[in-house]
Amino acid sequence: MWSGFGCIIFGCLLIHAWWFETYTDSALASAWRRMSAALSPTRNAQAILRPCVGLMFLGAGLGMLLQKIGAPTFLWYSFGAAGLLALVVGVVYLLPFPLPRFADPYYQYLKRHGLLDATGRPLPDEVINRILAERGGDTF
Repeated sequence: MWSGFGCIIFGCLLIHAWWFETYTDSALASAWRRMSAALSPTRNAQAILRPCVGLMFLGAGLGMLLQKIGAPTFLWYSFGAAGLLALVVGVVYLLPFPLPRFADPYYQYLKRHGLLDATGRPLPDEVINRILAERGGDTF
């Protein structure tokens, strides 16, 4: 039963770290971005694999707890299968597919700081670098 609780807590922490890193500019998010850049081989691994692994742990933990309390087999099996499906999606995104905008931390950073054009596409890199330099060294 403790392993179920551990999986749920670890999964929630992974999802929380991904959310902070993707959608906020806090000091904690900046630290996680630096650590992720050093540990993750690709941007896709950082942006998609982390929440998918978190969802896998969350689904597996819920499935384990439901099994221990005597829930119907289809219920706990469904949570486990959903967790495995999340992991498969994360592994597929290790291939060089374009990231969806909701999960791309760079795109979300540009969106938060008004560095998108009228159509929602990022401005050219030289314009972004000039604007960020004018703002006083604000970097991603």
